[in-house]
Amino acid sequence: MNKWFAITIIALVSTLSHAANGWVASELKEASARLDQRQFAQAFEICHNLLLINRAAPLSRNAADEAKFLLGTAGRRVKAGNPKVFSDEFLARAKRLNFVQVGCAWMPAEAKAQLSADAATKLDKQAQATLCSQCNGACITNCPNCDNGMAKCLPCNGTGRATGGGTFARTQCPVCSGKGKSVCTFCRGSGFIPCPKCGGAGIGD
Repeated sequence: MNKWFAITIIALVSTLSHAANGWVASELKEASARLDQRQFAQAFEICHNLLLINRAAPLSRNAADEAKFLLGTAGRRVKAGNPKVFSDEFLARAKRLNFVQVGCAWMPAEAKAQLSADAATKLDKQAQATLCSQCNGACITNCPNCDNGMAKCLPCNGTGRATGGGTFARTQCPVCSGKGKSVCTFCRGSGFIPCPKCGGAGIGD
């Protein structure tokens, strides 16, 4: 995990070469798989850290979107009270990997060296920023489109029955198996989304 953690942050900083993006995709895919191993808290902090960096030095769109998705997914098990204060485990791992703090984010020294002066200044300002007024620093909010990851099944309009007349009207919907609800496509079933106001960073402007 240490190697994955270091590689992900290094590769996602936007100032690195575009060639790293393919590598980023594979690392984020691995992160998704690791969520099944109950490493939710670790993944949450990693993705939150990346989104803090994203506010100052935008990542590639695909990488940023994937980080936001993973943040929401990890939110099924983890909610940060104040994301500006990382867990002791996160800080210990960052220091062990010789990461340096830039504002309220952590990254390898070589990544910091590639940040523009403007990005470094923005990260420094984030350290004094107030918590986001909408999520109060939790980074995530409940998905507005569903209830705990389940939304009204669109093919059957929540009736649980197959569409059409005659015999079809008496059979159950093949999408939701007659339940009238299916996995929410907006949050992909996590029940949470990154806060739309702060983009998952947990801090205000």
